[in-house]
Amino acid sequence: MPLLVEGANIKSSDIKEQISKLVSATYQSLSAEKFLQGLNLVCIVDDISASTLNKKAKSKFIRNINSIFPHTILLAEESFIFIMPDFPELDDYKKLEILPFGNVDRAKLIDKWVALELTEEADDQQVWKKTDELRHHVDLLVGKNVVPAKPFHILMLLQTLETITTQRLELTAYGHYYQYLIYQALQRVHVKQTEIDTYLNVLSELGGAILESPSESLDESGLDAFFKEYLKNFLPVSQDKVINDLVDSFILQHSETGLKFHYRYLFYFFAAKNLADSLYKGEEAKKRIQHLVDTIHLEKASNIVLFLTHHSKDPWILDQILYSVMGIFSNEAEVTLEAGSLSFLQDFVKEIPHLVLENRDAKQERLENDRQKDIIDQDEEQNSPLYDNKDVEEFMVKVNKVFRAIEVCGQILRNRLGSLERNSLESIYEESLLVSLRFLSVFLRFSEYVREESIRKIKKILEENPNLSNSKIIREVESFYLGINYTVILGMLHKIAFSLGSAKGREIYIRVTESNDKPSFCLIQEIIELQFEKRLDIHKIDKLHSEFSKNPVCDRLLKQIILHHCYMHDIGFKDRQKLANILNIQTQVRRSILIASKITQD
Repeated sequence: MPLLVEGANIKSSDIKEQISKLVSATYQSLSAEKFLQGLNLVCIVDDISASTLNKKAKSKFIRNINSIFPHTILLAEESFIFIMPDFPELDDYKKLEILPFGNVDRAKLIDKWVALELTEEADDQQVWKKTDELRHHVDLLVGKNVVPAKPFHILMLLQTLETITTQRLELTAYGHYYQYLIYQALQRVHVKQTEIDTYLNVLSELGGAILESPSESLDESGLDAFFKEYLKNFLPVSQDKVINDLVDSFILQHSETGLKFHYRYLFYFFAAKNLADSLYKGEEAKKRIQHLVDTIHLEKASNIVLFLTHHSKDPWILDQILYSVMGIFSNEAEVTLEAGSLSFLQDFVKEIPHLVLENRDAKQERLENDRQKDIIDQDEEQNSPLYDNKDVEEFMVKVNKVFRAIEVCGQILRNRLGSLERNSLESIYEESLLVSLRFLSVFLRFSEYVREESIRKIKKILEENPNLSNSKIIREVESFYLGINYTVILGMLHKIAFSLGSAKGREIYIRVTESNDKPSFCLIQEIIELQFEKRLDIHKIDKLHSEFSKNPVCDRLLKQIILHHCYMHDIGFKDRQKLANILNIQTQVRRSILIASKITQD
């Protein structure tokens, strides 16, 4: 039998004074005396951090509930963990925290959300489309260290996605999501509608001040100096009330270094708003923006730049982003995947096993895919790379710039499809493709150098050990590095498509692909259509297969892209048979018949 106590309502250490009111509010026809005679009582204190009791009174309160209730659950904000040692009454408590959701748990939660929304009559492909759409948005909105990937925040984002969609805002305008969350937070602490603009202005100015701070926070003296400067430019505000409201709404928080934004996305959002509002003041804001664009490989810079494009429609910002993208690996030629450029992989593709279209369960495939992502994410957290070599460090900065830049450009594409001119949209998409394919060219050349270097070392070992088999070891090394190259090409095509893709940019993708007419552009567009539009155009796939008849590497890549889509979406039997016939892929059933036939003949 549970009893809920609101932490903010705890005004006395004597819980007995409150029990009578709480019991009558919770249980009809049950007195406090009868309630206390129950055998399995549970007291849940929601946000004990919000109680205004001093330390001594709070200790007494905890002792009192421990003496009355056999089971007690105390909920508190994260900072409470630092003062827990001051309360010996908590020594016997289990200390638990809500962990962030990994890919598997996010997928399960979104599946349940979609199941609640769609009826049982919904087509399977409609379910997959809705699920993938929400998953793609949530993954981008959560991000690393931006919005916590905890269930509360994910559910809040899902609710926001649904609310904003019903308000007919652009589905992928991520700035609107964050803005909606901020409004909701202010409304929860009863900030009046007429005061919201003032609070947002304070936050914007704070964002600019904290951006200049090395600790991303303001200590007490820094905060006082901030408000003195604020009063020079704006009408006076009550410093204590504004700060208390913003802390209570979880927009700001007190930390060891001073006052800071509670979540990373709030800092990025308001720092960008301050820069956008300062653009008209002169060159200083432009210099700061230019520095952020130049360091776009860093998480803080890339996220602030992204929010800049939400707060400001100034074409100068977009131009700086495009110039930055065009400058990365600018001396390299992009990978086209034309037959002549892939001769080194053609023999390898002929030797690897033929593809078979198997009968697989899409839910199980997705689960396994998410498990692999969780393993990779965990491995990345535990093994952050350290680069001692200056050349390697500079190279990795460029690589990070590529990935960050295309992610930022992809979100600009999705956010501004309805407001940017066609030429600008095409330029963003094309330049993002080209820089990604230039990086791929650098990787392939570097991999070839590593292969040759490895073979030279092996030959030297073989010369010193003549009993070892020479040709077999060298073949194994060559096959290993060719396999890596092939896998990286396929992975990079998917990465580009997922970073830049959208269900609504079809006309832009087609125009850019037609103007370039390269196999790499065609394959990326095919992945975008399959993933975001769920467009399984069998006629188009047949045409691509014919075009790749003299390009075995691209033909193999196309087949793997189609198979991956089939495994992740439970494609119907008829369509699977058509695809198998067009692409000349054996189905699992046909393969089993052939094997059985061969055994009978033998």
